[in-house]
Amino acid sequence: MKKRYILLAVFLGLIFFGCFLSYTQPALPVIQLPGECYPGTRGLPVVNCLTNTFVTTVVAWLVVFIIALALRARSRTADEVPTGFYNFFETIIEGGMNFSINLAGAKKAKQFFPLFFTLILYILVANWIELVPGVDSIGFYEWLPHLKAVEAVEAQENLAESLGEHLSEEELEHTFEEVEHAVDEANSGDYNDTKIAGNGFLIKANGFLFGGNNDVPGDVNPDDPRRGRDPENADWAVVAFLRAPATDLNFTLALALVTMVWVQVIGFRYLGIGYLKKFFPWNVTPTVIASNPIKGIDWAVGLLELVGEISRVISFSFRLLGNIFAGQILLFVIAFLVPAISVAFFGLEFFVGLIQAVVFGLLALMFMAGASEHHGDDDDHH
Repeated sequence: MKKRYILLAVFLGLIFFGCFLSYTQPALPVIQLPGECYPGTRGLPVVNCLTNTFVTTVVAWLVVFIIALALRARSRTADEVPTGFYNFFETIIEGGMNFSINLAGAKKAKQFFPLFFTLILYILVANWIELVPGVDSIGFYEWLPHLKAVEAVEAQENLAESLGEHLSEEELEHTFEEVEHAVDEANSGDYNDTKIAGNGFLIKANGFLFGGNNDVPGDVNPDDPRRGRDPENADWAVVAFLRAPATDLNFTLALALVTMVWVQVIGFRYLGIGYLKKFFPWNVTPTVIASNPIKGIDWAVGLLELVGEISRVISFSFRLLGNIFAGQILLFVIAFLVPAISVAFFGLEFFVGLIQAVVFGLLALMFMAGASEHHGDDDDHH
């Protein structure tokens, strides 16, 4: 009964603080696909900048590593009975191994299972990080005029480089100062002004100086529909410390490439150079085609197999990206519209993150099993 009252109190608190108390109403977030660069990290060698999705990727790996160490430290002897989290995790691993054996056989399963289960566990942790309070909502302040000026200088340098020209430091500095001043003058929602207007919290949805006379502190037009809703009129933004890695295409594409490269390695390991006959059936010569024209379709099938192998990278990348990014937007919008029912959607995203991790791992296992099997005429002697 006490747990029910606690849940009821939390639910009522969400309604009160999210819907009625103006100072804690969530703001409509700025949604963008690429990961955000931490302020001050632009221009780094090799990586260009340090993004919050990359940092969260490292955090997810650390969590997986800690889980592995914790389970290893609690390894039991044959006489001990497993309990708690260890028992739960052991059950999951046994279920995954049994599935691998049923799909690929006992011998192959021992080689396929490490990647299969690692993908599931790692993607699962990366997806569930999205549900941790503070992720994608707490971060650094970034002055937008400065950011726009940096982007303008980079664009000018790239254009000059493409034209074979060289810009002096004075020219670049002039562009920087000009753009920074122009953006600063055009924007009206400076954070300092919002504090003058009586709003010292960035999480407040209303109260920004949109649509008012910006020469008069505190002058706000209450009928302006842009109030608290137009990121283009802001001088400041919050770059989150952490953001779900799968909302960045770099993360999902990297996982897809690693997985599919390993699938090709598996193919060569089990079939040798004959694995390439799946894509280029060189045994189907013009002489063979002349005696049996229907065999000519093998080359068309090989081309389709090659295209299909490449398309797997694309489908791997965008399936995971689309589902997690859409879920993140859903949580943002629901928290802004009806904060009280956010808990229900957190439960939905909990299962979406789990399903996407399992689907990614299962497809990887199926592709590895398929790559290790003979194709076409190679099956005739079995």
